[in-house]
Formats: sequence, structure tokens, C-alpha cells
Amino acid sequence: MRLEELWSRDAPPPALLNTLGRIWGAVAARRRELYRKGALRRRKAPVPVISVGNLTVGGSGKTPMCVFLANALSRRGWTPAIVSRGYGRKRSMAVPDPVLVSAGDGPLIPWELSGDEPCLMAGETRALILCSRDRLTGVREAARLGADLAILDDGFQHLRLARDVDILMFQADSHLGNGLVLPAGPLREPPAASGDAHLLCSVGRHIHPSLERLACGRPLFRLRPEATGLRNPRTGASLGPAALAGVKFSAFCGIASPRGFRKALASLGLVPAAFKAFPDHCPYGPAERDFLGKLLRFTGSRVLLTTAKDAVKLRDLRAPLLILEAAPVPDEPEALLDAIEALLPAGPRREAGQDAAEAARAGASRREDGPS
Repeated sequence: MRLEELWSRDAPPPALLNTLGRIWGAVAARRRELYRKGALRRRKAPVPVISVGNLTVGGSGKTPMCVFLANALSRRGWTPAIVSRGYGRKRSMAVPDPVLVSAGDGPLIPWELSGDEPCLMAGETRALILCSRDRLTGVREAARLGADLAILDDGFQHLRLARDVDILMFQADSHLGNGLVLPAGPLREPPAASGDAHLLCSVGRHIHPSLERLACGRPLFRLRPEATGLRNPRTGASLGPAALAGVKFSAFCGIASPRGFRKALASLGLVPAAFKAFPDHCPYGPAERDFLGKLLRFTGSRVLLTTAKDAVKLRDLRAPLLILEAAPVPDEPEALLDAIEALLPAGPRREAGQDAAEAARAGASRREDGPS
């Protein structure tokens, strides 16, 4: 039985897992406490830092949130960069760390050298995107390249780097799972760690009451999952769900929450002939590609449908492929951005506003004084 299945059961986990979870939870809590008290030193970056993270393993909307923030804060006058660890990427002497994944116009390197999520983000934002084993090194490089703000993808547990804003993401349906720490449950550290977050975000159709209690008066925002349509990855053409009317298709994904993908399909009235969930960050080697070919033949499907994260690893797939376009959308985007900017040092928009106000005051003063 997979650990994820144990976590979702009503019965308590096996005693060994429970003991290991308590030990890991105590170590994680102690580590966070040492940083909180200053016994372990946080390093300050040359630019403001926003961390987007979670308490649980698996997906909670961190990557789409990073893309939303990069695009929205760019419109507000910032020059942001997204800095990621690049989970699962291959190391190469030809591409030294830190790795510049995108300078704002798409991926510069193959996804194998960046990881699937940085490669995905490179196609969805014009912000700089970098990968580095050491986030501080990555942020310093981003600042050298002209960024005035860094967004850490999956940064809540990266305590060595000081941050100005800590955002915690939760899935509404399984926000804390069984409430236990790995391997007894899905938590990376005990729920009390959420006290270090400045604001919380829930991805789903509702906000769980226990998450409201966890927020304890801090800003809590809801992001609703929204599937908008389909896209042909080869041509970039956007299509409506009607493009699959009367067309037999099969769907697959290699993400942390395949159930979310199925719900997104259902929200558009799309019912696949077959559905296959691969492990998260699946590399799609020969065995998986062979399986996809058989899936087409055995089901009589004419098209395969997947996520954008999976599609970046399948650009050379010969089978007909479509992407489901879906991302969580904040209910109150401007309020969310205002709450974040209120925690940042004076940014470009605020400084521009101050300059304009000072110019207006100077002009008013000259008018009152009259001509010299």
C-alpha cells in the first residue's frame, strides 16, 4: 500500500511510521525554532524576497501562484525573478549553477537541466527564471541580472534565506491531510510552523474551517481552480472544449494531484475513455511513452490530453496531444497583491507615487509663492 493511501485512511498509521513522524516533526520544529531565535543565522538577499511554499508534500498550487505573482507584480512596476531549486533536474558541467532557465522569452535549456516546473514557468511569464541548489546564490544572480524582487518557488522550508513575505498554500480538500508529519502523514513539519507565514492561500471551491482557525486573523485568500480550455502544444492554438465533441480521447498526468486534473476535466464536461496517473514529476521515458501509445490503440482514442507541466517533457511525442489549460485564480487579486506589497520595502510603484506626490507639492508651493 502506498503512503498516500495510508494517510487518507481513518485508522491511525502503523506505530513505526507514527514514531518516525514524531521524530522528524520534532527535528523540523527545533530547526525552525533555532532560526526564529537567531541561533542559526538567516542570510539577507540583495533584493526583497517573497517565498511561496506549503506544509505538505505534493501539489498545492505553488507554481501557478509564482507565475501569477511574477506577472501581476510586473504590471505593478516590479522586475521580479522566480528562483527555484529545480526538482529532479540533471546536473551538467556545461550548465553551471545557478542556471538561467529563462531571460523572459521562453526556456533557454532543455527541461532535463531545469526541472519540469521551471521549464513550464518559462513559457508562462516574462520574468527571469533561475535554478540553484542554494537559493541565496540564485537570488544574488537574479539581482545581478536586473531583478529587484525574488519569488522563491517552494521556499517555506528554506529557512537559511531571509524573506520579506512568506505565503503558505493549501489545497482546500486535503489542507493538512491527517495532520501528521512524514512518513506518518503528508506534513513536512508540524502545523505550528504555519505561524511564521504572513498570509495563507486556499486553492479550492471553499475554505476549510480548520484553515480559518490556523490563519488566526492573518490574511487568508481563496483561489478557485479554473479550467479555461485546451491548447495545441505544437501550434500554440487555443481551443474550446467543443473541439473534443464526439472525439474519443484519453487523459494522463504525472502531477501530485491527479484528482484535481480529473475535476478540471469534468468542469469542462470532458469525459476521457481512459485515465492514467503517473507518479509526480514523471520523466516519460521509453516505458511511459510505450504505454501512451498502447493507450491510444487499445481505447481507440484519437487524442491524448494532459497538463502543461507534463507536456513540456513530451514535445517530441508523435501521438496527437492537447493540453488542458487550468490554473487557480485568486478571488481578490488586487487585495492579495496589496497585502503582499504592504509587507515589502518601498517598491517601484510606491516610489513613483511618492515622486509624483512630491512633484505635486513642489508645484503647489511654487504657485502659492508666485513668480519670482
